[in-house]
This record gives sequence, structure tokens and C-alpha cells, in this order.
Amino acid sequence: MFAEIGLKNKLFNLQEARALLPLVRAVTNSQRADLVPIQDRLNKMLANDPRRKVFENDYQIVVSLWRNKVELLGARVSGLWTVEFDVGGGSLCWRYPELGLNYFRADGAEFSERVKLQSYIDETDPDWV
Repeated sequence: MFAEIGLKNKLFNLQEARALLPLVRAVTNSQRADLVPIQDRLNKMLANDPRRKVFENDYQIVVSLWRNKVELLGARVSGLWTVEFDVGGGSLCWRYPELGLNYFRADGAEFSERVKLQSYIDETDPDWV
């Protein structure tokens, strides 16, 4: 599976996605740790502080770096610290700080409409399991 690193639009099966999740979590934890001090600094600044642009730029750099790393692994980024593994017809969803890959989102559904993965598997018996 790791030989496919850098492959865009990769289709995963459940085993592949679960195997890759620890790496996605590690990348996310690292980039998130880099972002926290920047966020703290921005939260303490007035909106018109001339130094704000520098920190906003740093914020965007960290988020872009995280996105690029996750996408190089073949997963999709659908929001800040939110990652999806395409299984065809939908995605296995993970969002920081969730511990595991426990949700499924059908294509076209909002992220808030994701469903418990085990329930989806029990009801539909998808071929990617």
C-alpha cells in the first residue's frame, strides 16, 4: 500500500485506510502542534494589528503543509484536521481527535451526515470491507 504514496484519487479498502490512519494521525498531531502557538498569538492580537499578516501567513503555511502531506498519502482533506479515505461511492471519515476510523460519509452527503461505520457495514455489506 505505501508504494502508492503520492497517488491522487486513490480508492481505499477498509484495511488499507485503517493501516494508513496512524500515519495520518501522526502527521496531523505534528502539524497541529506547530499551529497551536500561531493560533494562540493570533487570538491575542487585535484585528488591526499590523503584525497579524505575518502570523496569518504562518497559519496558512502550516495548514497547507498538512494538507499536502495528507494528500500525498492518497487521502482527501475535507476540512481542518478532517481526513477522508475514498472507497468509491463514499468515504471513510476521520477528524482530530477521534481515535479510530469510525464513520462513513456517502458521496454528496454533508460531513455532519456521516454515519457510524459499523452500522453502515452491517446494513449494506460493502465490497470494500
